Amino acid sequence: MKGWLDERLHTSSLLQALFAHPVPKRSNFLDYLGFATFFAFINQAVTGILLATVYHPSASGAYASIQTLQNSVAGHFVRSLHSWGANFMVVLVGLHLLRVFFAAAYKRPRELTWVMGGILLIATLGLAFTGYLLPWDQKGYWATTVGTAMAGYVPIVGDFLVRLLRDGTQVTGATLTRFYSVHMLVLPALLLLAFLPHFFFVLRQGMASTDELREAEARGEDVRKISRPFWPDVALRMAAFVLLVGAALWLLAFLYPKGLGAAADPLNKAHFTPEPAWYFFGIYQLLKYFPGKLDGLAMVGLPLIGIVILFSLPWLDRNSSRRAKRRPLALGLAGILVLGLGFLTYQGMNSVPKALAGTGIIAQPSYSKDIQPILHNSCLQCHANIATYSGTLKRVTPGNPQASLLYQHITGSVQPQMPFGQPPLPKTQIQTIKNWIREGAKNN
Repeated sequence: MKGWLDERLHTSSLLQALFAHPVPKRSNFLDYLGFATFFAFINQAVTGILLATVYHPSASGAYASIQTLQNSVAGHFVRSLHSWGANFMVVLVGLHLLRVFFAAAYKRPRELTWVMGGILLIATLGLAFTGYLLPWDQKGYWATTVGTAMAGYVPIVGDFLVRLLRDGTQVTGATLTRFYSVHMLVLPALLLLAFLPHFFFVLRQGMASTDELREAEARGEDVRKISRPFWPDVALRMAAFVLLVGAALWLLAFLYPKGLGAAADPLNKAHFTPEPAWYFFGIYQLLKYFPGKLDGLAMVGLPLIGIVILFSLPWLDRNSSRRAKRRPLALGLAGILVLGLGFLTYQGMNSVPKALAGTGIIAQPSYSKDIQPILHNSCLQCHANIATYSGTLKRVTPGNPQASLLYQHITGSVQPQMPFGQPPLPKTQIQTIKNWIREGAKNN
């Protein structure tokens, strides 16, 4: 059977590339972060499939299906494993990227390996973000409201992106269905499509740590004195590290099981403070250091610059050396960036977040960004002339909300209460409209 497979698939050369190569003796557990990340993905895939057998991806059934899982010992533990596994995967991917950067393993000839790794990072963050909404609880609902509102700061196409993400202007059951589809189908496919070439490149080019062995061999040195065989020495150490990561994951899932808060409430009667998932807190916290007119720079500009630098790094860094001592500028800038992001994340977790358009009450609303989307979503189907600012202005008295016909109808002080035949507007939206009228109903 072995010969039959080898003749058709050349398995011997594949196994040799996997196992029959030396590794420097100075290698440590940081070199195994990539394998640990792959283990975390397998955990997410297995637990995700198990959860999908019970989960109902609809606004009416999602929360109840999670409650069913919570009432089962096995179901509760599987959900905790999946939730903790998502955090593990985000952290491990980040640490693996930093390790590769420190070792300068993104340089020639491994540029494409780095690019595929960048795609894996983005896909992992996307999986974590889309999965946050699926329990349909308050925390997930408002984190998604904040996260999708961030897209609204993209110039020109911001409103389109928000509608694309939410499948409308607000986070609804349609958003939940869209996120579930992306979480279960699109992002796993993207992750696998990036992982396969990433793994292939590693097989073909070898790990960066083996480059010094090739250099030593070229100098005529005996590499056996400074290396150890991958199989079984390093393979067993790698397996032990993965078992340690797995044990930590299972222990945390057992000691700190994932809870379930109150069901999602778009009216926010409990006054839940809208905030993003923890991995967005650094960017979110930046808003507090930028005046309102520069929110787009903090929310879109800086992250976009970071992504461009991430993918173009192998070509931007012209320093041919891989030694840390000879790369003070690159490592210094990276250190400042990591420490700064960590500090901002810590600050964001321990402070009151800044409100975003579309996430709560807006103190000084913009007509185009805050008011018009509400009116288009709730009023346009019956009141076509409210589509424009001039049409809206006919229904308001600038500076006096109580005298404005629009405000009287949406609050129910004048019947029929609008939007007719639908639930009343959320109190946050009503207060935002009131603030806009009080501020003079400006066309801003």
